[in-house]
Amino acid sequence: MASGSVLAVVKFRDGQRQKICVKVENNLTSLINGINELNINVSRLLSEMVDQEKAGEHCAEGEEDYDSSEDQDPEDPKISKQPPAKRSKTSNL
Repeated sequence: MASGSVLAVVKFRDGQRQKICVKVENNLTSLINGINELNINVSRLLSEMVDQEKAGEHCAEGEEDYDSSEDQDPEDPKISKQPPAKRSKTSNL
């Protein structure tokens, strides 16, 4: 029976890539188990990255943190709090 693999590629902020590969057999159960294992591996990798960044925030000095609230300025004139204007129907005669 032929075997295959499922592959995930994680691209980091610095542009580096890491491939995560799980071998699977040529049946649906194996594919589902492989995808679940891949999901666990990617989640573990991302959790480790988040922990490293959190630890780095406490040690780093002089670096500006990204503030997501800057993207959500409630007084931004470009953002309309009103629904869009209704369009009138035109007849095609």
